[in-house]
Amino acid sequence: MSSWIQNTVYRGAIPLAALCVLATTGPTRTSAQTTGVTWTNIVNAAANGSDLQKNAGCDGCEDAGARSEQSFSADGFVEFTVGETNTFWVAGLNHGDETTYINDIDFAFRFNGAGHADVLESGAYQFGGDTSYATGDVFRIAIVGGRVHYSKNGQFLRESAVTPAYPLNLDATLGSIGASVRNAKLVVSPPPPPGGGLMEKSGSPALRPRFTAAQIGQFLPAGGAIGSFTFPAPYNTTGVRLTNASLCAGGVDCLWYVGYSYWRNINSHIGRAEMFIFLGTDPNRGGQGPILLRYDKGTDGVENLGPLFAAGTIHYWSTGEGWYFSGTQPTKLYTLVIGDSKLRRYDVLTRQFEAVPAMDLAKCPRPRVCPASSAYLIQAHSSDNDLVHSATVQDLEWRRLGCVVSRAGKFAYYPPEAGSVLDECHVDKSGRWLMIQETRASGAEINRVVDLQNGRMTVVEDADGALGHLDMGYGYAVGADNFNGLPNATVLVMFPLKNTTRPIGPVVHYNKRWDIVAANHVAHGNGGAHSSITAPYACGSNGSRTVDMADEIVCFPLDAGRNPDGSLDVLVVGQVMTDLNAAGGQDYDNDDYEQLPKGNIDVSGRYFIWTTNLGGDRLDAFLVKIPSERLTSDTVRRSLIPNP
Repeated sequence: MSSWIQNTVYRGAIPLAALCVLATTGPTRTSAQTTGVTWTNIVNAAANGSDLQKNAGCDGCEDAGARSEQSFSADGFVEFTVGETNTFWVAGLNHGDETTYINDIDFAFRFNGAGHADVLESGAYQFGGDTSYATGDVFRIAIVGGRVHYSKNGQFLRESAVTPAYPLNLDATLGSIGASVRNAKLVVSPPPPPGGGLMEKSGSPALRPRFTAAQIGQFLPAGGAIGSFTFPAPYNTTGVRLTNASLCAGGVDCLWYVGYSYWRNINSHIGRAEMFIFLGTDPNRGGQGPILLRYDKGTDGVENLGPLFAAGTIHYWSTGEGWYFSGTQPTKLYTLVIGDSKLRRYDVLTRQFEAVPAMDLAKCPRPRVCPASSAYLIQAHSSDNDLVHSATVQDLEWRRLGCVVSRAGKFAYYPPEAGSVLDECHVDKSGRWLMIQETRASGAEINRVVDLQNGRMTVVEDADGALGHLDMGYGYAVGADNFNGLPNATVLVMFPLKNTTRPIGPVVHYNKRWDIVAANHVAHGNGGAHSSITAPYACGSNGSRTVDMADEIVCFPLDAGRNPDGSLDVLVVGQVMTDLNAAGGQDYDNDDYEQLPKGNIDVSGRYFIWTTNLGGDRLDAFLVKIPSERLTSDTVRRSLIPNP
């Protein structure tokens, strides 16, 4: 390859003309209108339409080439077809075009004349882009969300760690006499739909710095006010501050963290102009117990409707952790207090409990079904139609005994396997499937999946793909695969399970590195079958002390085959804005749990709620609007909803 650097020809600077051509880049985009490039600055080559071929100069020298007259300064791509396999040449995206040197091309494929191609950036080899090639293969270099992606025949190869400079042209350097670039195209993508959000790929090496407390103060509502704001670029999403210092007497830190990623803090509000949000506040720290907020979806107005329970009652002292709104009844809130045996539905407007508990442990026959020592319920979940409920059973010493399910007025009880300890159990949103998570004495985690219609149970071992942190959909689960080879991978598991060995389901998301756990607490409150606009995606959040990467709220489609190139889309919605070293959040035991966002998503999939300390001395609640139109697909959604 030494002959590549023997000769060079400098090209004159010519003004770059822009060409806006629509392209299809996702399920909501318009049809592509693709035009072949017009070659200019041609040296030792001849152009025939969008084809370019070397016909003069030194055979084996980088003394021939051209660039496209067209350019783009936003998302778009160039692609070209291999004309032969016995010549070497380089083509790709370039900002500026002064020479025929290959190191003058910013992002390029190199073809070695023997059927092997790789990726060069400014002449330097890049790992992960190596591939074979044959005549007729189509190579593409695309800018997606400001990131550079390489693909071949529609199959994603790698993403660059380098941010491109604009404008960009297609640039080609031809080494062999006869080397050609065929059917070259340059396409500018249409702008993304409104609502903001940054699209990237799972595993993208892109790193974004954390907002500082000073930066956060600049874009939040002035003076600590409640109301809407816009996350700055690259997110550009709308957030809403729900609480501030006025929530707590004396402005102290009284807000409890949002309960968990699978318990909905937002009511079923589809088709309504407003939605209700419950939060827990600590009466010992200036709070009023659990409170109710009203949010106007049109104006982003927030109104505190006050405490849900009278002072001094047992519910008044509850944190609200483990409470959740019904998936279908707009005003019904499930409540379960520590040391109680009843899961109860509470109307947040009339401030009245239903006369009959949703689940009453005292009604479970003992010892025929439930153990005689059964005393309390914790970790409750309900189907979206409010007919099936699951919970962990404790004895008087607070030991976890097993899992109880109430379905159609009947009870079923599932003790842990011998030698195992129950973590929790979770009925899915259809009410048919139960996920039981247990830990063996060895420390290995297992999943036991129960079909509640026939009692059939399937066991998945830890190393075979048992899920860790998870949420349930309507006939499926989405959660962490702790033994996957991809960093902190999240997988989709459909019921009934087709097998119990790896892979039990496709990977739908993974992280940039092992020390970045972006979707640590998976939220899929939008996974029901109750609404035609429910979206087939999940979201997640986390807090960390990773220095070089912000903690972000991310969402990802559950269709692993969404993209022809096999890549996995990630919608980055905004930053969590929590500093685990700050005082806000009352992390008394130094395990960070109280400060972790653990945010959850509403039934429509359009609102994500979490709590954050903003790097300060108090915890506050926030919403962010998810630009779900960038993730939805009715076809995919229907494929995820089996017959219940």
